[in-house]
Amino acid sequence: MDATQATQLRTLLLEAADAIDRANAIVSTLDSEDRALLATPLDEISSALHFELLQKLYLRYPGLAEEGEDWDGTMV
Repeated sequence: MDATQATQLRTLLLEAADAIDRANAIVSTLDSEDRALLATPLDEISSALHFELLQKLYLRYPGLAEEGEDWDGTMV
């Protein structure tokens, strides 16, 4: 993977993270049965995205981490 591909991948992963955040906002408004059904899988996807995919990308291309964003995708 070159730097251009890494940048494109980062953009798509961050867009996916935003979509997951929006989905979580909707799920949080659902009744308890539906919320219980959907919340855990969404949390697992979000964790994998931030702490596996983005982390590995930032380890390989540290310059891609946004200012104020740690290498593991968390804000510092």
